[in-house]
Amino acid sequence: MKKYLAITIDVEPDCGPNWLYSDPLTFKGVSSGIGEKIQPLCQRYGMKPTYLINNVVMEDAASVDFLKSLVGMAELGTHLHPEFIEPEKKFENYAGRKGIANCCFYPPEIEKEKISNITTLFRHAFAYSPHVFRAGRFSAGPNTIKCLLEAGYKVDTSVTPHVCWNDISREMPVDFSDAPEQPYFIKQGSILDEDPNAALLEVPVTIGLQPRNPLKELISSAGGLRHSYRKTRAVWLRPFYSSADQMKLLVEQYIARYSKQDMVIFNMMFHNVEVLPGLSPYTQTEAGCASYLEQLESFFSFCRRTEIVGAGLSELYNVIRK
Repeated sequence: MKKYLAITIDVEPDCGPNWLYSDPLTFKGVSSGIGEKIQPLCQRYGMKPTYLINNVVMEDAASVDFLKSLVGMAELGTHLHPEFIEPEKKFENYAGRKGIANCCFYPPEIEKEKISNITTLFRHAFAYSPHVFRAGRFSAGPNTIKCLLEAGYKVDTSVTPHVCWNDISREMPVDFSDAPEQPYFIKQGSILDEDPNAALLEVPVTIGLQPRNPLKELISSAGGLRHSYRKTRAVWLRPFYSSADQMKLLVEQYIARYSKQDMVIFNMMFHNVEVLPGLSPYTQTEAGCASYLEQLESFFSFCRRTEIVGAGLSELYNVIRK
């Protein structure tokens, strides 16, 4: 069995404990978070991260110049928080703002234009077309997939298996409870149904169900997460949400579950700002960041021992299509 790990990182401006963008806007999570923490660690273990970039970051010239320097060592794609881009752009000044809108609840023609505009912005910034995408807040739907196909994308990574997003900030639930765990080509007019002959590949975030332990619960349902089974909880391949040991167990469970397949693919996600203190809700201190990075390194070391190979999302598209 061939085993691959995608590391998909949402790239945002510096934030605070409530995901509010810094005021004034700063981008330490790009220059220092990626440049000094994430990218060197990935390269040390032969991993190739995929950075999914918010338009706010793409409008910062220094961040774009830095991200251009990663060509060949990482893949770049787009990450859409729709209130920050035309049409119906909500904010001209991004400082102190927070992305809470959902792509899939916009009228289809508006969502199409927003995806087209962030794609054009990427093309102007990096001089080539993006092929990989994630909707902000995982808020993708069938029309999102249609828009991505029309814009020339190859891969979406907005789906979170076993999870139904149903908090008060959403017009209706975004339900991925029954989504496949492994990558699939998306049937036209759907987001959860498979068609091997379709053109757009979905690479879901790696999430599994493990027995619930109330004493060690890491994910609060108050944040919008709902579980399919009362005696289990969703465990993510996501630092802070899960410990290194939990992530290793999740990988071992996937390998056993898909042992009859030719390959198994894992998709880790997190944000660039999580590795610096006070720039996200998660790591508030230097000690917390050090522990976070130690957990990542422990997991990457496990991947090396388990012969799991790092790959960008477009590389996985080519491997799976072949």
